[in-house]
Amino acid sequence: MIILITGTPGTGKTTISPLLAEKLGCYLVDINQLVEEKQLYTGVDPEKGYKIVDLDSLEGELHKIVDVTLNESNCIIIEGHLAHYFPVAEWVIVFRTDPNVLKGRLEQRNWGELKIRENLEAEALDICTWEAYQIHTTNVHEVDTSGLTPEEAVNTVSEIISGKKSCPPGEIDFSTYLK
Repeated sequence: MIILITGTPGTGKTTISPLLAEKLGCYLVDINQLVEEKQLYTGVDPEKGYKIVDLDSLEGELHKIVDVTLNESNCIIIEGHLAHYFPVAEWVIVFRTDPNVLKGRLEQRNWGELKIRENLEAEALDICTWEAYQIHTTNVHEVDTSGLTPEEAVNTVSEIISGKKSCPPGEIDFSTYLK
């Protein structure tokens, strides 16, 4: 089973994914760490300071990891804001966070105003959900992490994967943030 955990930076992916992996007994791949280790980027954006990821190379590395790992483990979680670009998954979980909450989290990272604004707009416009749905359609679920503890988010995702809960795209709407 392949589970993709995606969402705008600051929505809780890196905090929640290890807990979920432990609960489900899954192998965890951190995309940011993989990009850094394998140097899967073509440069750094001078204004925003983020790495420009080579998506084709990233996908190739992920396929290698999945091929090896699924022979040893029946479950793999791929976590990162680009995870939804990986074309194979049984479950795609998009973490969402109210932009007013997200702003505080991103400010704590000491990000520049332009980078924060870009990410808040992406969250308000459902960019990760929309992109994930274009690739994975009915396998996509959204979880609002705004008021959840990491443990509550793990339980919600576990309920989705076990079929006890459904959180289809479109039920979370932060578009009013843009007004």
